[in-house]
Amino acid sequence: MTNQERILLEDIRLKLRLFFTRQEKLKEEKAQLQARIDELEQKIAILKEENSMLEKKYENLKLAKTLAGTGEEDPEAKKKITKIVREIDKCIALLNQ
Repeated sequence: MTNQERILLEDIRLKLRLFFTRQEKLKEEKAQLQARIDELEQKIAILKEENSMLEKKYENLKLAKTLAGTGEEDPEAKKKITKIVREIDKCIALLNQ
């Protein structure tokens, strides 16, 4: 083997070591990023659930405010009460079946 061939072979070995080192670093980085993605997806799920609960509370507060209104006949309050009564009637009908 000539000197030039040895130099080329050593250069190839060096580049392979560098390649495998970079590959390992990229694998570690990928694992860290995947863990971060999983963590953020869990946070998103929690926040969606919290948002849903807050929206329900908001709707309940709006309804309570409407029902507690000024004492005047409010058409919006009547609509909501009518809707609630219909839902109750449906539930009673289902229970009577």
